[in-house]
Amino acid sequence: MAKVGFRRRRDQASLLLLFALFALLPLTVVFGHRGLAPWLLLASIPAFFRGDFWLLSFGAIFDRMDPRVPYFAGFLSITAFCVWIFASGYWSPQEKPALAFWVYAPVLVGGVVAWFAANVNRVWAWRIAVAYAAAIVCGMGVLAFEGVSGGALRAILPPEDQSPDRARDIISLGRGVTALAPALFPAGIIAAAVWNRYAALAVLGLGVAAAILNDVSANAVALSAGLATAIIAFKAPRTTLRGLSFFAIAALVLAALAVFIPVESIFAFGEGWAPASSLHRVAIWQATAERIPEGLPFGFGADYSRIWKDAADTIDVPGSPMPLSVMPLHPHNLYLQIWLELGLPGVLAFGGFLYWGARAFVAAELQKPVIAAAAGAFAAVLASTLVETSLWQVWRFAAMGLAAMGIGLAHSLHMNWSRVQ
Repeated sequence: MAKVGFRRRRDQASLLLLFALFALLPLTVVFGHRGLAPWLLLASIPAFFRGDFWLLSFGAIFDRMDPRVPYFAGFLSITAFCVWIFASGYWSPQEKPALAFWVYAPVLVGGVVAWFAANVNRVWAWRIAVAYAAAIVCGMGVLAFEGVSGGALRAILPPEDQSPDRARDIISLGRGVTALAPALFPAGIIAAAVWNRYAALAVLGLGVAAAILNDVSANAVALSAGLATAIIAFKAPRTTLRGLSFFAIAALVLAALAVFIPVESIFAFGEGWAPASSLHRVAIWQATAERIPEGLPFGFGADYSRIWKDAADTIDVPGSPMPLSVMPLHPHNLYLQIWLELGLPGVLAFGGFLYWGARAFVAAELQKPVIAAAAGAFAAVLASTLVETSLWQVWRFAAMGLAAMGIGLAHSLHMNWSRVQ
């Protein structure tokens, strides 16, 4: 009886914690998107207090310690990648081997949260899934309001933004949309399961509105890619996943070919209508690709880009009132950053993680709507990866963990409630 009483209290406390976190999620993405990483860590607490978590989740990885088994091979690949980050920190000008934990921790915590969401019981599946979808909807709703009002809520709280036209506040709101964008797809599938397809369309439409109103073009690109991919996945789910994984790996392997980008021609073509930020990116990508061969085979080391920034050349970009650096903190392309800072070992390890992770997902017995949600989230993440992501932005990995949680909940909902089968 004592054990039963403990489990009941544990479950009640876990539900209360998750509901409180979902209530805080909209405020987190509006007032501090970087807070998504500690949010995800707190969301993993219920899993850590369950005995079956330690038995089943790690059992899925270590019961068959064969490098041909996707779960185990994927775990080995991401572990090798982070070990290499740690090692590179010793020859990097930054000398920060601990940066490895900035990648490893959110990946592991995201996996914990996803496992927990995919294995909850019938009652929990319904309650947590509804709370999750409501949190994503409220978050996007508040972000859309901030876009319409010019950041009215952020203006209430200190510190006051002194940048021209409150640029920092507006950029932070755009990052809030970025943090929720991958989670929008599982939230839409949950809304369709709980209510109907029109509710799902409303959820997705709200996310698109938030992206447009907060004026970060990368968000619009990511959501467009995600929506198109999710629609295709409903027709050919596993083929879509295989195609996405192939594209992701090919983009990683071929990223260094950015050296051949015709920057001057693109500048001439885009002058007068293309955003300066978009034109600036092509110059950054080319300059990064030009530098990569100097660091091969092992790369320049973790976070080298930040050091390069101080000595980087500048370039005149159409639409910009001043010359811009060809290295503003990071290359605005995750794959180019891996090539630059971690070299061939980093590319091989991360490529292995993408390959085996995709193999594991394709082999899983998931329902078509859940696969569509996963494909949409993957495409949105991939689009951001190619145009703005940095390897050292922990909140971006936490955003992927939040989306993985939603995919797990959508799976649980379809498994436990016959009327959404």
